[in-house]
Amino acid sequence: MTAAGAPRSKCENCGYAKQYSRQQPGERPVYCANHEHWLCAACREQMDCAKLKHRFLEQPARIDVRKSVPKNDGIYANIDEDVYHGDYASLSSSGARDLLSSTPEEFDFKRRTPRDPNKNYDFGHAAHKMVLGKGARLAMLDPKVHGLKADGKPAAVPTSTAMWKQAAAKARSEGKIPIAKAEIAKAQTMAGRVYQHRVAARLLTEGQAEHSIYWHDDATGVRLRCRPDFLPELPGRPLCLDYKTSTSANPRHFQRAVMDYGYHQQQAFYEDGLAEIGLTDVGFLFIVQSKSAPYTVSVCQIDPDIVELGRRQNRAAIELFAKCIAEDHWPGYDGIQTVGMAGWAVKQIEESLNS
Repeated sequence: MTAAGAPRSKCENCGYAKQYSRQQPGERPVYCANHEHWLCAACREQMDCAKLKHRFLEQPARIDVRKSVPKNDGIYANIDEDVYHGDYASLSSSGARDLLSSTPEEFDFKRRTPRDPNKNYDFGHAAHKMVLGKGARLAMLDPKVHGLKADGKPAAVPTSTAMWKQAAAKARSEGKIPIAKAEIAKAQTMAGRVYQHRVAARLLTEGQAEHSIYWHDDATGVRLRCRPDFLPELPGRPLCLDYKTSTSANPRHFQRAVMDYGYHQQQAFYEDGLAEIGLTDVGFLFIVQSKSAPYTVSVCQIDPDIVELGRRQNRAAIELFAKCIAEDHWPGYDGIQTVGMAGWAVKQIEESLNS
């Protein structure tokens, strides 16, 4: 599924917040090719579209965007990963979680600052690509080629050699992730184990990987985005899959990860984005895989009540993001903060004083 100019039910100029909408009940907006937006009659009149002889289309041509943030909302097949993550004008699921777990100041700094290379993140990207067949561009580094010392002999620690560091830097400058040959082999083995899992293999049989979805929040007007790992094309209820690598595939371990990493927020955020493109009542499943042999796999789902809790958290994050955007202010810890002491610590001190 590529990016489409699918007809919109709401005007893209005034229809995001109901209180400001000029669109009449039952009215369908039309696409103004000059403004490149779906507009209601009132907005077309206000913007002098007829006077300027703008061209209107019932259905614009389907386009596929890769190197820039799309102007229209919808689902896009081939948005580059760097373009997706470099969009500061919209809020993603991970951004919503970061915003609530820190301060707006730290959130804004983090998203605008290039992240230092992280071996765990890099391997996660490799595993994702092997399982989903789509993702970050990888550059394989071979110790026998890139891990040699100045005298041409293999180094005991290939990653410490100048050759390796130069090859890794070159790969990153080209937008690729440098991965050791052994790590590539491990990721391929893990992918094989995923497809040996009866349920996971069935879910991944056919579908769309790494598509980007953009929409606007009705209540605030801010733009939101998400990037589901995989949307299976199977009969029956629509599904969304998210693949996670972990230190353990044990469902009890994943339950703790839900709290630690906010996966319940992620699911709620993705469900809302999918609803915007017409996919409602989506079944959401996590394929969880251990990074240690034998690379055990489990398929997990989160309790619906916990997902609703995540949706409330997302609402708080969206409202905060909208406020910061409107005021162009990303605060840290303003004012004077009063702190106390944990109850157990107070009790411990009191007991020591009374002993």
